[in-house]
Amino acid sequence: MEQFDIVIVGGGPAGLSAAYAASKAGASTLVLERKMEIGKPVHTSGGTYIQVMRETGVPDEYYHVIKTIRFSAPNEEAIFKLRKPITCVIDVTATYKYLAERAGKAGAIIRTGATVFEPQIKGEFVTGCGYKDSDDRARFVKAKVTIDASGHNAIIAKKAGLHHGFRRFGVGAEYEYNAPYCRQNEAVIVVGNRYAPAGYGWVFPWGKQRVRIGVGILNADSTANPRDHLDLFVSEVHKIGVDLTDATIVESHFGLVPSDGLASSFVGNGIMAVGDAAGQPSQIAGEGIRLAIIAGQVAGETGAKAIQKGVWDKNILLPYENQFRNQFSRQLKVGYFINQRMAQWDNDVWDKRVRRIKKMDPELVADLLQSKFSFFPLLMFAIKTPSIWPGAFRRMVKYIIKGVAKAFNS
Repeated sequence: MEQFDIVIVGGGPAGLSAAYAASKAGASTLVLERKMEIGKPVHTSGGTYIQVMRETGVPDEYYHVIKTIRFSAPNEEAIFKLRKPITCVIDVTATYKYLAERAGKAGAIIRTGATVFEPQIKGEFVTGCGYKDSDDRARFVKAKVTIDASGHNAIIAKKAGLHHGFRRFGVGAEYEYNAPYCRQNEAVIVVGNRYAPAGYGWVFPWGKQRVRIGVGILNADSTANPRDHLDLFVSEVHKIGVDLTDATIVESHFGLVPSDGLASSFVGNGIMAVGDAAGQPSQIAGEGIRLAIIAGQVAGETGAKAIQKGVWDKNILLPYENQFRNQFSRQLKVGYFINQRMAQWDNDVWDKRVRRIKKMDPELVADLLQSKFSFFPLLMFAIKTPSIWPGAFRRMVKYIIKGVAKAFNS
């Protein structure tokens, strides 16, 4: 049986970032990825934020800067021209392979075609995992710390008892086109019941005349099939000014993202969960790459420090969870609340919301899409938007009444 300090289940951005951080800190590290090739097939639209790409050292040519964000509702439209580069769409395969190469140079071993099926548990500790190799032979690896970066399935975290898994998912279907006449500087987000009930559609260019056009629907809030709505969306996308003249489909993508909010726990004895396996994606737009990289980095560092100390129980690994929750929990909770509300909006409500956000600062819109809620910019928007005052007042009164009732009942 092989033995490593750290074994990581999953070779996506969370797992590869954890592998880099752990290996760089001196821990012997193995990554087990079920797919035969890192970054293929693609399961994400690739929308994310430039800052984390730069901090991770991703080459400039692997991400495409978006200069304009356009929201399209059934009868309204809002266009935001960003004054500084904030958002981007990545070359998914190239970016993931870069993250794998970076982890490999730091000392991590990356094994593809390795399908993990169970954790190894001794007493109250996770001590590694079992997996099937590309020849379908069962193998086992022993590790002091196991990091579950397996995505929405969270196969190790669930079986180890960290949490019960997820019941609410964003389900996305997407075509990637070679589209010579499609604008390459503009990302379009389309809302409304015709194309994306309980979800949204998107048009995300990523350079090289390539564009990803997709539909994502929350499966717990709608029974609609995103593939059916995608075909309708593509057939009518010219109505919102997207030019697919002479376009050809290069690939088709399909993926799920957990939409239940943060997992109840993502640290245990000898185990941590990161990325989708911990419910860490942003809930406003379902974007998970940025937070997956950040979480993976912290988890890898925390695991390596624990091994250096010779102790890897829950208490010694808990700083990873505490740091993530302290930094992002409030934002993600607000984002989850808004996500639940948006899933219920009909066309009329979406028209009202898009009409309202026209007055927002473009950078504030970009922040909100990644569930970053900055008090002062939101306050200034509220002050400048009298139409939202009655609703805000009613919500404030309800909040005060609930607080008083809770105080009397305690």
